[in-house]
Amino acid sequence: MKPTPEVLEHLSAFLLMKPISEHHDQLALVAASLDEQDYRAGAEIIRKGEHGDCAYLLVKGEVTVFDYTMDQEPFTRAILNSGQHPLFGEVALVGGGERIATVTARTDCRCWVLRREAFIRLGDQHPEIGWRLLHQIAILLAGHLEKTNRDVLRLFEALVLEVEQKTILGH
Repeated sequence: MKPTPEVLEHLSAFLLMKPISEHHDQLALVAASLDEQDYRAGAEIIRKGEHGDCAYLLVKGEVTVFDYTMDQEPFTRAILNSGQHPLFGEVALVGGGERIATVTARTDCRCWVLRREAFIRLGDQHPEIGWRLLHQIAILLAGHLEKTNRDVLRLFEALVLEVEQKTILGH
C-alpha cells in the first residue's frame, strides 16, 4: 500500500503501531507491507478452524467476533468498530495454525491486511521494527490471555456456587 500522509496518520492510531507511531519512516515501511481489502456487510473475514496467515487492521466499518458453544450455537465475543482502531487475527502473525474465532462484517468494511510472510520479511529487513511490533503483539496477546483467565475464573466460581446451592437444597 502506498504510504501517503493520510495512511501514515491513520496507521499510527492503531495500538499495534504504538511503538513506532512517532517514526514516520518506520510507519511507511509497515504501510508498504499492507494490502487493502474491502468486505461487504455480512461477509465472513475469518472463519474459526481455518488456517490463518494474516492479521487485519479495521480501517472502516464494524465487525462481529463470535465463537460457538459446545452445541455449535454462535455467540458474540465482541463487536469492533473502526473508531477503536482494532487489530484482529494477530495470532496468525506469530503462530499460524487455526483461527480461534469467526469474524464477519456487520457493515461494509475496509481492512488493511498484514500477511505473515510480509511481517517476517519486514522483521528480517528491519529488525528494530520487527522487534517493536512483535513485542506489541505479545503485549496485546497477554492482555487477551489475562481477560480469558478472569472469565474462566468467573465461570468456575459460578459453577461452584450452583453446585453448592443444589447440594444445600438437596437436589
